Amino acid sequence: MSTLPPDQHVRYLEVLEAAKRLYGGDADAALHWMSRPVKAFCGKAPASMITTRQETDTVIEFVRRLEHGFVV
Repeated sequence: MSTLPPDQHVRYLEVLEAAKRLYGGDADAALHWMSRPVKAFCGKAPASMITTRQETDTVIEFVRRLEHGFVV
């Protein structure tokens, strides 16, 4: 993570915070989820979806849907 450009670093932290909320503050569970492929993202890991704002927003919106019980 320390080798990321500043804009991607910020987006990574945004995704991490969303994942931590999803897992009740459990950072280890959030990091595990972020590193695993997600079918909804065509097999991409959430942690890899920080190169653009659009990808990051997609992950955060997906987490919000999961938090509210909506599954795609």
